[in-house]
Amino acid sequence: MFRQAKEMERTGQWCKACQQLESILKLDPFDSYSHLALARLQSRRERCDFLEKSRKNCRNLDAGEVRKDVTLLDIVQSTPFSKAREAFHNGTKRCPNSIHIWQAWALHEESIGNIYYARYLFQKALDIDGTNPYVCHGYGLLEHRLGNFDAAMKLWEKPLKSGDKGSITAALVCSVGKLMVAQGHFLEARNFLMEYVMQMNSQREAAEVYLAVAWLEEKHFKNFSRAEELLNSALRVSPENSRALAALARLAGRKVDSENLSLGRDSSFVTNGRYTGNDIERRRNGAVKRRLQVACENFVSRYSKETSREKSEVTDGRLFNAWAKLEIKDMNFNAARKILRQGMDIFPQDHSLRQAAGKVEEHVGNYTGAREWYTESLLLTPSAPTLVAYAMLEINNPVEGNEFNYTKVCRLFDEALLLDPRHGPVYNAYGNMELKMGNIEKARQIYQNGIVANCRDVASVFHGLAMLELSLGNVETARRILIDGLEEVHKQDSGMDSNRRKRAIFLAQSLGMLELNCNHAIEAKAIFEKGIEQHGNSTQLLLGAALSEVKLGNDDSARILFERSVSVDRKHAQAWQSWGVMEMRAGNYKVAKVLFECGIKNDHNHGALWQAYATMESRRGNIEIARALFAAGVIKCPEHVPLYQAWACLELRSGNFDKARTLIGEALTRKKSEGSSWLVAAKIEERLGNKGLVGLILQRGLEHAHHCAELHRTLAEYEINRGKIDVARNLLEKSIEVDPMHAPSYHSLAELEARVFNIEGLSKLNKRAAEVFNTNALEPTRVSMAILGSKLRKNSLSQGKIPTSISTLANMIVADDLDIEEEISDLDPDILIKKLGQDEKDILGPNKT
Repeated sequence: MFRQAKEMERTGQWCKACQQLESILKLDPFDSYSHLALARLQSRRERCDFLEKSRKNCRNLDAGEVRKDVTLLDIVQSTPFSKAREAFHNGTKRCPNSIHIWQAWALHEESIGNIYYARYLFQKALDIDGTNPYVCHGYGLLEHRLGNFDAAMKLWEKPLKSGDKGSITAALVCSVGKLMVAQGHFLEARNFLMEYVMQMNSQREAAEVYLAVAWLEEKHFKNFSRAEELLNSALRVSPENSRALAALARLAGRKVDSENLSLGRDSSFVTNGRYTGNDIERRRNGAVKRRLQVACENFVSRYSKETSREKSEVTDGRLFNAWAKLEIKDMNFNAARKILRQGMDIFPQDHSLRQAAGKVEEHVGNYTGAREWYTESLLLTPSAPTLVAYAMLEINNPVEGNEFNYTKVCRLFDEALLLDPRHGPVYNAYGNMELKMGNIEKARQIYQNGIVANCRDVASVFHGLAMLELSLGNVETARRILIDGLEEVHKQDSGMDSNRRKRAIFLAQSLGMLELNCNHAIEAKAIFEKGIEQHGNSTQLLLGAALSEVKLGNDDSARILFERSVSVDRKHAQAWQSWGVMEMRAGNYKVAKVLFECGIKNDHNHGALWQAYATMESRRGNIEIARALFAAGVIKCPEHVPLYQAWACLELRSGNFDKARTLIGEALTRKKSEGSSWLVAAKIEERLGNKGLVGLILQRGLEHAHHCAELHRTLAEYEINRGKIDVARNLLEKSIEVDPMHAPSYHSLAELEARVFNIEGLSKLNKRAAEVFNTNALEPTRVSMAILGSKLRKNSLSQGKIPTSISTLANMIVADDLDIEEEISDLDPDILIKKLGQDEKDILGPNKT
């Protein structure tokens, strides 16, 4: 009966499992295993309901305070009524010496924020066995989470110093080592881990400690060879250990990073002056893939369908899963299918392989097949990752109609949280969905619940919450969240390697870009540099550091970082585009042309690259070339609205008003919330002398793009010309409210106040601007003037030869077979505009939305 109950629990039939366990306890009221299973199951069912209360309790918690007056009666009679608490109480009454029930009860109370109760219950367990490793470890984790590091260390050392070899567990040893690392005692941590690794009771636990010390050698001592030796030692004590094999594969990839090879500077990757095509990221992925392929082929050679293996704590299908993900990244979907099928043949009970198969089908657009694989995975073992994947499929590709089933998706997310309340991606995806639905408070609560739940993948939760606050304009709050998230990730990262650590890059990138957008270039640069130091060759962080140098006027330093960024990932289109724009603004048009073409050849579906290239040609007077580039960009990237806007501006400057109207009409058809499109539409009518229509367009634009500060400012200028000063003042105030960093709005409002001789208003505005820009809003800053002067004094490279480094870079790039000159020569921009005009809608009509 007990086995039946556990099988029901595994397959998600929790109500039936509870009923089965209750039936067992009626037959045998002193069965401690059934008491424990029932209480734990009830705890899982109730935990999510208490998360919000937990968040509020933890916020006001004094980590150092210990209440002496808690009694068992207080806990039992506390409100609201809890079936889990009742089950734990019944278990301790019937089996008072079952240390596992006391410990599980303590963990339950901790998970819902009742810290005082948890301490009391942990102490009750220690009264039974003062050196029990599981109780000491759980109690120590509680104190560690609250910042009581000395108390945590004392609890963890109790079993280790007891002299009982059975009290030494990998979890205890790794936790002590992790705390030592966090405190900066790297040598002490290394010696400690190596001392206890041979005292482990099982092969699996010995392998866990080897994994921890290998990560210490790599991360803190930069000794990759020693790390590899330790991982191989883990495999000797625990052959075919999937975690150790996966760690070896990741190490092989990071060794490529450690070599810090720059594009074109390593002769082993250059043949006859031409680059072989593998940037650092692809070399890294190739090294990982080779390791995984060897490991998987070894499994295949040992086992077949007839000798399939049961998934265990040591061996599972994660190697096949990791290999398939790399093939998916390279768009080799058939290869990924084959790999996953081999994994399923060997590990038929590993549900994660079926989930991965569903992701493959989702990538190729076979959504029915994806649903079937997800369903199979859930039938094998209900899991949070599969439920999240299923929920995201329902959001992005609903079965019927254009709207997804909100109730169904919420149920999937809620079930995922019941299964695993510490699975970070659930909170991230759930919160993001609620945010898009406009449920701000619910989204914020979900993210905060994830932080309280102490998720294993905490980076995704902090990032989601920060993006929510940023979308609401709470910049300081978002900054604080990102900083806190980086601190938490650093704590988690210090003890053990994990593929989740890559997500921490997004925290550093977002924080750096936040500082950069706030004109804190020095702070942004420091954040990006620290991130590069911690995470190695990240193309996103390298790009951020380059943009910081551009902001500071250090073009030479920026060039080095841009080159490193595209060396890591030649398909990083934004890096090519940003580098090209910097050179274009410096007047280095030949260099910019090379960079734009390199970017387009590596990613011809990046609209901003086509736009930047075409804009540069239009500024140089090459109008027909610019038109052809805009047309090619529109064909390759039909949803990139700024392409239509820029092309319309080109036609407007050329006096082709009908063409400009058609193009901007297409832009507005695709996205009405783009304020720039309404501004261009108004400009067209202004040039045609339709002044009345200009105001109508600007007002209509504000209905759809109320977040656009420039739209408010332009309409204010229009109202000023009509003599409506008060209306204009309100529009300019609204513009500043929408975007406090929008300098032109301050200028326009200052001119308005000066025009009406409002000296008091002008003084207040100047003071307000000084607080935002830390300078007089009506004058350029001395720093910016110095940078501009420095740039003007430099000799322009636009008339000279392309620098050797750029020429070499272009020659070394092997990309898709895209001939840009042939691409644009085969296009007739006028025919394309005419075709767009045939489907043009009346965007400005009063009854259309």
